[in-house]
Amino acid sequence: MKGMIYLIRHGRPQLPGDGRLCIGRGSDPHLSETGIKDAEKLRDCFPCPAKIYTSPLLRTMETAKILADSRAEIIMLPELTEIDVGEWEGRNFSDIRRMYPAVYKARGRDWSIPPVGGESLESAADRMQKAVMELARGSEEDIIAVTSDGVIRALLWRLLRLDTRHDTMIRQPYGSLTAIRFENGALTVTATGKLPEDTPTDEEIEEIWDLCAVPQIVRDHSIAVCDFCLELRERLLKEGVILSFGRLRAGALLHDTGRRAGTPHAVYTANLLRERGYLPIARLIEQYHIGDFGEKIDESLVLYLADKMTDEADRDTLKSSTNRIQPEQTLAIKNKIERIIGEI
Repeated sequence: MKGMIYLIRHGRPQLPGDGRLCIGRGSDPHLSETGIKDAEKLRDCFPCPAKIYTSPLLRTMETAKILADSRAEIIMLPELTEIDVGEWEGRNFSDIRRMYPAVYKARGRDWSIPPVGGESLESAADRMQKAVMELARGSEEDIIAVTSDGVIRALLWRLLRLDTRHDTMIRQPYGSLTAIRFENGALTVTATGKLPEDTPTDEEIEEIWDLCAVPQIVRDHSIAVCDFCLELRERLLKEGVILSFGRLRAGALLHDTGRRAGTPHAVYTANLLRERGYLPIARLIEQYHIGDFGEKIDESLVLYLADKMTDEADRDTLKSSTNRIQPEQTLAIKNKIERIIGEI
C-alpha cells in the first residue's frame, strides 16, 4: 500500500462530575451528546468509507458506527484499544495527585513513566505500530481507524522520536484525526490532532503556494476568487443560507494550487490537503473541479461560480453574463443563486 492512515480519536464520552477522570481500557462509557456530535462532524472528512477499524471499547465503536452511517464495514481490532492505566483507572486527577504524589510528580517531568500498575509507553507503541503496519501492508485503500488518545500518543512518540522529558506531550482533541503517510514500508506523521472544522492559517497557505511554486498571476486570481466567494457568502447568509467561512476561504485560495504539479491539479491539491489533515477542504476542491454538485447550495457551488466569473481582469467587469461567455452549467448555477440573493 502507498497511501494515508487516519487515526481518529473517539468523540467525548459520558463521564461523571467535571469529567476530569483518568480513563483507559478499563473504563467503557458510552459517547456523550457532545461526543455524538463530534462523530457526526467527521462524516465531512470521510464521505464514502469502505471499511472503518475500531477498538472494542464502546466509545470508539459508537464513533465508528456514526462515521460509517451504514455505508462502511466496521472491523474491530483489539490492538487499537486504549492503554491500561492500572490503579489510576476511573480516578479523579486530584485524587491521583493525592494518593500517588511521587509517581504523579515524576510523570510531570517525564511522561513516559506509566501510571501505577499501568502499561508502558513502549508497549503501547509496539502494539500500535504493529497493528498500523499490518493494516497498511494489507490494503490498497486509505485506512480509517478509530482509537484513543493514549495509544495515538504512544505511536507518535515512536514515529516522531520524541523526548518525553523535554518535548511536549502531543494530545488530540475528541473527534480529531492524526494523519500518517505509508510509503516504501515506512510511516511518516503528516498531521496531528486536526478537527473537521480546522482550516490552514494564512502562513500555511503561503507555505503551500511556495511549496507548489504557484505563479503570482494564479495567486492573484485565487485571492480575487476568494473575495467574490466571501461576498456571495455574506449575501446568502442574509437569506438564511449558511456556509462555512473558513472552508470556503481556504478552498478558494487553494483551488488552483497544483496547476504546475504534472498531475490533475485538483487531485494533487486534494492529496496535499489530506496529508495535512484538511480533508473537508480537499473534498470541496475535488467537488468543485469535477462539477459534483447536488441540489443544495454549498461551498463547492459558490466556489465554482466565483471562479468562472473571475479572471485576471477586474471582477467588476465580469458581473454581467454578457461580459463573458458562460457554459450552460455556470449560467444555471448563477441563476440558481440569483433566485435567492438577487442579481450578481
